Amino acid sequence: MKSQRSEEFHIWSCSPGSQSICLNTDLAKKPPECLEYIVVHELAHLLEPTHNTRFITLMDQFMPKWRFYKDQLNRLPVRREDWVT
Repeated sequence: MKSQRSEEFHIWSCSPGSQSICLNTDLAKKPPECLEYIVVHELAHLLEPTHNTRFITLMDQFMPKWRFYKDQLNRLPVRREDWVT
C-alpha cells in the first residue's frame, strides 16, 4: 500500500495487476469507518477487479455493513478545501 500526495487527482485506487493499492493521505480526514470501507473495497478489488456479483459477495463477507459506510462516505465532501480541519 502506498500513499499519494494530496495534490494528486485520485483519492484512492487499486491495481490488481501489480497487487497494489494507493491511498491519498487526505483520506486521514475522513471518519475511520469510511477509511476502513475504502481499504476493504480496494482489497476486494485485488481479488475481483470489477463491481460484479463476486465483488459484492466479497464485500458482504468482509464488511457486512459496507453499504452503510459507502453511503456515509458519499455524503461527505470530496474536495479537500471543503473539509473541516
